[in-house]
Amino acid sequence: MTDSPTTLHIDATRDEATRTTLLRLSGEIDVSAATAFEPLHRQPPADPQVVMDFAAVARINSMGLAQLLRLLEHWRGQGLRLEARGLNRTLSMLFKMTGLMRYFAGPEGAAAVASASAPAAGVMPPGVRPVAARPAGPPQMRRIVRPGAAVPATPGAPSPVSPAVASAPSAPPMPVPASVLPAMFAAAAPPPGDRLDFLVSQQNSQQLTGWYYLNTLLQRTLGRTVSLSVEDFEDGAAAGRTRAHAPALVFARPFDACALMQQHGYLPVVRPQDDCDEVSLIVRHDDARATLTDFAGAQVVTALERSFVFVLGRFFCDECGLDSAGLPRRFAGSEIAALKMLLSGQAELLFMSSRGHERLSALARAGTRVLERSETRVASHLLLLHPSCQALVQPLREALTGLAQHDKGRQALQDLGMNGWDVPAPEEVEMLLMLYRRYAG
Repeated sequence: MTDSPTTLHIDATRDEATRTTLLRLSGEIDVSAATAFEPLHRQPPADPQVVMDFAAVARINSMGLAQLLRLLEHWRGQGLRLEARGLNRTLSMLFKMTGLMRYFAGPEGAAAVASASAPAAGVMPPGVRPVAARPAGPPQMRRIVRPGAAVPATPGAPSPVSPAVASAPSAPPMPVPASVLPAMFAAAAPPPGDRLDFLVSQQNSQQLTGWYYLNTLLQRTLGRTVSLSVEDFEDGAAAGRTRAHAPALVFARPFDACALMQQHGYLPVVRPQDDCDEVSLIVRHDDARATLTDFAGAQVVTALERSFVFVLGRFFCDECGLDSAGLPRRFAGSEIAALKMLLSGQAELLFMSSRGHERLSALARAGTRVLERSETRVASHLLLLHPSCQALVQPLREALTGLAQHDKGRQALQDLGMNGWDVPAPEEVEMLLMLYRRYAG
């Protein structure tokens, strides 16, 4: 949400030959988008076909999605045929997860909106700026692309997903066991006083020195005692361990981070640069099936159920036309064990982290073939802050994103094996939580 009356602008062009209206959206789609959408709601475009170009949309949040949903639902009732253009990676995934994509036809026009009589020809609705006519051209949808520069996030928690968006139709989630992670965080608040407990689930075992060094830097920056504890969340949860107090700071894998945000209200602070969980869908090299849709009912294996590799694997299957709810699955406990199950014929389809697959030796990869590989760039480790410590969000962001600017900070980054820290965009956090809720929440 922004302070300005409206941050969304819409330019309109008509192609009279094809009876198509092209709407170019630019800026941000948030709750203030209602002002920009209202003229189009009150007086829909006169042409029977409308192309919406989202290429210049910088960001969109849950309230903006709700406003867009309202407009598209109204247009569907008017019988307009809608197509989308310029969807970047974030918008494409958000539209799919919230069900908005059902309002748009595909590039070949296969998914036309429910038809009704088109409105009579007329002028552009008031409030929509006409611009010089340009050929609309064939609509193109970018399924997964690298996003542009992220819009700086404001300090604080991500906006909750609005009921209108959360209730949009999507693939029903498979029942999964309740997460055991919250047992470790049963305490309602951090301990009293100035001490901040800092719980870290390492990305790899080589980071230990870096975390202790970073812990020392944080103490000096914040002027408070920061007590570091390095722990494997899987082991802690499996052992049923609980903590006397909730940690103020937590560095967690994307799956565990979502559980903490969803169930305990933790706030996303920063994430490591160039750190994303991606999934590779792998089959045996002698398996003749060529596409995912050929694997209906196939036995799936992956390392862990409580992982974004599994979540992304299911999402990728569903988006490619393979119903993930109908796939039997086994969890091997490690990626190497899962790979062995695939090669031995105990499974037909392997969900494996792309990073893990790339690190395999040529011999280990010899018997496999990558069928599909995701490029979502949304699931990364997150540094989280307890909601009772919200005042520390901005100081922490400034301290961590500025590490590369001084010698001690650069040493900490080097010991951690990181290039730096970034502030996650709110809409990317929302998208991460949507995936979590759909398949695991």
